[in-house]
Parts: sequence; C-alpha cells; structure tokens
Amino acid sequence: MRSAINKISLLICIILCNLLSFSQNDTINFTDEQNKKQGYWIFTNQQKKLPGYKPNQKVEEGYFVDNKKEGKWVFYYRNGKKKHILFYQHGVPDGKATFFYKNGSIRETGTWKNNRWVGEYKQYYENGNPKNHFNYDDRGVKNGKQVYFHENGNPSLIGTWDNGNETEDLAEYKEDGSANTERYEAGPELDIKNKLDSVELDSLALDSLKIKRFQKREEPVIPFDGNGYHEFKNKDGNTTKSGEFEDGLLVNGKIFQYDEKGKLVLTKIVKERNIIKVIRE
Repeated sequence: MRSAINKISLLICIILCNLLSFSQNDTINFTDEQNKKQGYWIFTNQQKKLPGYKPNQKVEEGYFVDNKKEGKWVFYYRNGKKKHILFYQHGVPDGKATFFYKNGSIRETGTWKNNRWVGEYKQYYENGNPKNHFNYDDRGVKNGKQVYFHENGNPSLIGTWDNGNETEDLAEYKEDGSANTERYEAGPELDIKNKLDSVELDSLALDSLKIKRFQKREEPVIPFDGNGYHEFKNKDGNTTKSGEFEDGLLVNGKIFQYDEKGKLVLTKIVKERNIIKVIRE
C-alpha cells in the first residue's frame, strides 16, 4: 500500500514539474495569435546573426508589449558582459541609459529622450574615473555648470554653458590641479589634497568652486574619442551624422545628405550598425 502511495506521489511530482517547466518556457519568446511579441524575450545569436557571437549566445533580453520593446532591455558584448542597458517606451529608447566598456566598467550614463541626452549626463574613462559631467536641458543643449576631467580624476576644464555656448566663466587645469594658462587666464586654485575645491564625482554641485569670469582666448578643443553620442557637421554647419557611436562607427542614429545648395535631400536611419530606412526629402 505504502509503495503504491509513493509511486502516486512521485507521478504527481513529475506532472507538476512538467507543468511548471511548460509554464515557464511558455512565457519566454511568446507570440500571440496576431503574431505580436508579448512578454519576456531573450534573443540569441541564432536570431540576431551578429559576427563574433556564438550561435546560442545571449545578445539581448527584455519585455515586449504588442510587438514593441517596453521597459528595461539589456544588451551584451561577445564576452558576455553587459554592453548597454536601455529603457524603452512604445518601442523607442526613452529613459535612463547606461553604456559599458568591454571590461564591465561604466562608459556613460544619463537620460535619453527624443533621441538626445537630457538632464545630467556622465561619462567615464575605462579605469572608472570621471571623463566629463554635463548638464543638458530638455532640448539636449548644454546649460549650466559643465566639467571635463583628466584621466586621473582631477578636473581639466570647469565652466558655465548658456544655451549650448561657452561663457567667459571658464577655468582650465593641469593633471596635478594647477592652473593651465595655455588657452585661458589662470583660474582659481584647486585644493586637490584637502578636497576643499574638489568636484563630487557623482554630482554637478559645483557651487564650492568660486569661478571668476575670464577672457576667453579661443574655443576649447574637446576631442571626440569615437564613443558615445556625437554630431558631425560639414563646413556649412549642417549635421551630417548624429547618434550613438562605438569605436568611431555609427551604431544607432541618422546620416544626412545635402545638395549643393545645402538643402537636405536624404536621411538614412541606422540601427545596430545597419541602415534600416532611407527617407528622401
């Protein structure tokens, strides 16, 4: 009798495990009757066909609502580490965005909205030290205090931007914190050792830096390292490329072409390095 009960209990356990397994598998990569993706999806390279990834390697994962990405999505490098984390609304990146180096450290983070950075934006060197801390308005234009850093973490340029333009409120520093007078007049001395004038790494609160107004000598040259959001312009001031770059290549964004008179004639939409749409004006 006890043996029969044990067999029945074992059979019930097997059935429950199978049902649970089926239920879990059924919620991943689900497509409804209208062939729309719903719920949690995991894309491997069998679907994405990206070079250098193994066939069963995870490429990206997140939620779909009516065939559109929604909420948090995680993308991966070939080495398995996170590449970037984006938040979507109705299939469009809209919200907090974080990009990583291949070693796993944060490359840049901020809020992405309407195809531009808004609010506080931070970029880091691969060693983890801050690279720049910017403040954008709702149009994606720099406004307020902005800071650039040397790779050792000390500020290299501190100043105020007004409607996307530098003001005379600028100060430039060498790696040891001493004033750099090559392009601007000497700024207020920074007490790096005592941190009296140091910049909080996770904040743009720079009121403790009593920056005076200086006569600007020339436009500062802040080189683009080929990564992150950037806009390229031609000699006429027209944007030729804009969007997210990786190692100098446009990953997600737009390419613009103009005629001899400077009129926009063609727009190419780039997604995941591929041109997915061409719009002729």
